[in-house]
Amino acid sequence: MLKKIKEKLKHHFHEVARSRKSSHSVALGFAVGTFISILPTPGLNIILGLLAALIYEKINKYSLLISIFFWNTLTLTPIYILSFKIGDLLFGDLPAVEYGIPILNKIYNFTLRYLIGNFIMAVTVSASSYFIIKKIVDELRVRHIIKESTEGYK
Repeated sequence: MLKKIKEKLKHHFHEVARSRKSSHSVALGFAVGTFISILPTPGLNIILGLLAALIYEKINKYSLLISIFFWNTLTLTPIYILSFKIGDLLFGDLPAVEYGIPILNKIYNFTLRYLIGNFIMAVTVSASSYFIIKKIVDELRVRHIIKESTEGYK
């Protein structure tokens, strides 16, 4: 099973290396998909990803969809927890808005901390994923060109 997954990934990386799309386009598609996936939009992220793929011509649609599937529920759980911790760090001693209903106080405080922290995480992870994916694609293309040029001499 792992061998089959490894072969599929290898095949997809070779397709990216041979693709006519720029490494910027591939990395941008992955970064946009990452941003959409990390935002708390469960179920809507696929629809938002498809809309982004239709609206923006310069992003690689394939890498956008791969990133949405990469950031599944298991992968996002630690990011959601970290999102709240970041928001809690930012708003630690901030006086809470007081409503007459105690449950509303808790919901408001949790939501504010979580959403701000989640937005920070989404921007940070998607920006860093852009640079990581761009570097990987550039490296794959260099290796692919070198491999093709040395195969011609055999």
